[in-house]
Amino acid sequence: MPPADSALVISYNYYLVALSVVISTLASYAALDLAGRVTAARGRIRMAWLTGGAFAMGMGIWSMHYIGMLAFSLPVAIGYDWPTVVASLLCAVLASGVALFVVSRQQMKWLQAMLGSLVMGSGIAAMHYTGMASMRVPAMCSYSPALVTLSVVLAIVISLVALWLSFTFREDKQSRGWMKKASAVLMGAAIPVMHYTGMAAARFSSSEIKPDLSHAVNISSLGIASIIVVTFFVLGMALLTSVVDRRFSEQALELESTEQRYRQLVESAQVILWRRDIQSSQFSFVNKEATVLLGYPVENWLNQPNFWLEHIHPEDRILAQTCCRAAAIDAPQQFEHRMMAADGEVFWLRSRLRVIAGAGQEKELVGVMVDITERKRAQEGAEAANRAKSDFLANMSHEIRTPMNGIIGMAELVLDTELNSEQREYLEMLKASADSLLDLINDILDFSKIEAGKLDLDLIDFNLRDVLETTAKGLSPAAHAKDIEITCEVQAEVPELVQADPMRLRQIVVNLMGNAIKFTERGEVSVSVALDSASDQSLMLHFAVRDTGLGIPLEKQKLIFEAFSQADSSTTRKFGGTGLGLTISSRLVGLMGGKIWVESQPGKGSTFHFTAQAKVSNSRPAAGRKIEQERLRGVRVLVLDDNSTNRTLKRRRMKPQLEITGEAGLRALQNASDQGAPFQLVLSDVQMPEMDGFSFVAKIRENPHISGVPVIMLTSGRRQGDAARGKELGIAFQLSKPVAQSELMVTIQQALGTLEMKEKSTLVTPSSLRKPGQGMRILLAEDNKVNQRVAVRMLEKNGHRVIVAGNGHEAIAALERENFDLVLMDVQMPEMGGLEATAVIREKEKSTGGHTPIVAMTAGAMQGDEEKCLAAGMDGYISKPVRAQELLEIVEAHTSLSAPRERLPV
Repeated sequence: MPPADSALVISYNYYLVALSVVISTLASYAALDLAGRVTAARGRIRMAWLTGGAFAMGMGIWSMHYIGMLAFSLPVAIGYDWPTVVASLLCAVLASGVALFVVSRQQMKWLQAMLGSLVMGSGIAAMHYTGMASMRVPAMCSYSPALVTLSVVLAIVISLVALWLSFTFREDKQSRGWMKKASAVLMGAAIPVMHYTGMAAARFSSSEIKPDLSHAVNISSLGIASIIVVTFFVLGMALLTSVVDRRFSEQALELESTEQRYRQLVESAQVILWRRDIQSSQFSFVNKEATVLLGYPVENWLNQPNFWLEHIHPEDRILAQTCCRAAAIDAPQQFEHRMMAADGEVFWLRSRLRVIAGAGQEKELVGVMVDITERKRAQEGAEAANRAKSDFLANMSHEIRTPMNGIIGMAELVLDTELNSEQREYLEMLKASADSLLDLINDILDFSKIEAGKLDLDLIDFNLRDVLETTAKGLSPAAHAKDIEITCEVQAEVPELVQADPMRLRQIVVNLMGNAIKFTERGEVSVSVALDSASDQSLMLHFAVRDTGLGIPLEKQKLIFEAFSQADSSTTRKFGGTGLGLTISSRLVGLMGGKIWVESQPGKGSTFHFTAQAKVSNSRPAAGRKIEQERLRGVRVLVLDDNSTNRTLKRRRMKPQLEITGEAGLRALQNASDQGAPFQLVLSDVQMPEMDGFSFVAKIRENPHISGVPVIMLTSGRRQGDAARGKELGIAFQLSKPVAQSELMVTIQQALGTLEMKEKSTLVTPSSLRKPGQGMRILLAEDNKVNQRVAVRMLEKNGHRVIVAGNGHEAIAALERENFDLVLMDVQMPEMGGLEATAVIREKEKSTGGHTPIVAMTAGAMQGDEEKCLAAGMDGYISKPVRAQELLEIVEAHTSLSAPRERLPV
């Protein structure tokens, strides 16, 4: 850096500075207008506009730069090296050319915009610093690296903004002209920012070294005026030419549009017209379109009475003759058929036939034939694509369901063993999450079925509260990982048992709650159901899923229910998703006789509503509910949780008292003890203001008057060490939110000692229902090792004996060696699949008269898979993942009436 005392004083002519801004604004407006002209032009005209526009725009930017440099003054003489000046002008022109090329494309993606702005900004920076290099002064010039870097960054950023504005307003109409002018003013003010930042980066100091003046010129006032005049002239001519060209282009486009409409009208009427005598089949008229389409001269039609029929495809001739006879008796006909063209090509035609009056008293048959070949080919292509899609979905379904069978099956096997309450809760959440994953996998299959109109509802009686609470609990790990509270509320007027499709209802709730959790960063997600209306046998249920997430703009709220759509493209990239969930939910709600809608404000969250019809169940709730209420009637409970828990306890005829903080809870416990009416139970949330749940319990245990009260801890996702700390404080029960009411009631009874602990661990499992001596001999044909293990354990735990075969050949060999009561047959296996093996088994059974039940146990779950299995000779069908109860039920169904088996003949 030069010494501070040797630095030359810099000054500016503010009139020229203002003029440079004006020129920049005019150049910006020209750029916006030229972008539209380059976009509209084609071929050589486009290249001419691109070249001329680049020169005019570059001239304007360069002029702004040099007027700005001429506004720059030093206390020494300044000259300019004209070859370097020309080079800087070329940089401006090239940068302008790149900009016009980028914004004139049909689409401008972000990558293209970024690359274009990088090139354009670099070109403008090169123009500036090349222009600075053209200065010839008896002084040393140095630059501030920070300001140089800033000027280049500004050039690139300003270029990106300029490209975006030019692309946006390139086809601007008069109604938005003010926006175009405002953008030009904005760009015109921004571009000089880079220039004067670059000027500020330069520092000049006195020097004894004389500059090279071999090509230097001095700019006089006349020179400045000439540059200004030429610049305004070039930009003015560019704008004038653009305006004139725009007018002529609009007229040409209007004429072209009119001509195109006329041409489309004529082309839409391009059909083969003919007329022939009914008796002789002699054609009296055929239009020239017959020659254009089929290639036969009109004379052939007129001179050969059977010409038309002979050139119809042999497979369609009987249809054509039948329709001609029917049309001849005043019954207009329409049919589709094929015709052979002169070059051998086969065309599909749709013919309309009717009788009209001919010459004299004769009647003639008139035909109109429309070429539908493209439609037929498209139809065949669509059918082929649908078949390919179905095959792909079937294969993917099989490949995904196979490992899912292992996950869910192993979870069920572990749940059928002795576990403590924490282990059981974790495994139940694992299984519920696996079930949810399976439901998501089924979304694709469901969408395919919905499109084909083949999705039906399965109406059964079920406990609505249990379904909702189980669904919410399965989603709670994902919510708790984001510190989101999950709540579930069923209004008191909603019947406990209803008749509907619980799987599809659960699918809708999973989709809506899953989206809510995904798009919510903090707060809560809740699901509630109320009774909208009711009659003797019908209910209209109103569900609502609320969140405190991002919210959805009003203009996007209808779009989200369309297939493969998201509310925002950037959101799609951030959060992902197929865009099918809401579409499937909308269709399912329609099948349930309801409607779905959303209420949302950006930044305040969303509420998805849907209604669904259900029938009144004829079943009655279990009698245990009344016994439970009598056991818990009048129990005093201190609640440190939300109000929904308080309402739940009140509905059970208990006496809850709600407190907000730990200090208030301790006072309530002490006061109740002093009054001789102590609380019999404490329900406490872990997360409370001022004092957390564990600290609250610790203070209870320190007070001898209240230390013995049993405590149930409610937590939104357990942290490591919570179980040990709870055990240390004598907390026997910790429940993860959302807590199902049935789970809460059982836990309360256990805490109060009205229900034995063993009742909690005594599960109604298939193995507990097994009776000794009822085991069946079962052949399992399955190639997957994990699924073999799952099925074998499920069956053996219930007293059945299982032999495993790895493919169809091994299954046949096993049946030839010994007898089996049942065969569980996978469909897709190596060497020989289940369908082929079944065909061989049934063929061999014909010689013995025997029949061994064969049940397909396959990962194929597409429409028609079950029918294929039954058609192949199987007796039943069960799709993977297989639940233990389902497997045992199907075993029982196909072996209860089993006849004595015989081995297959070898």
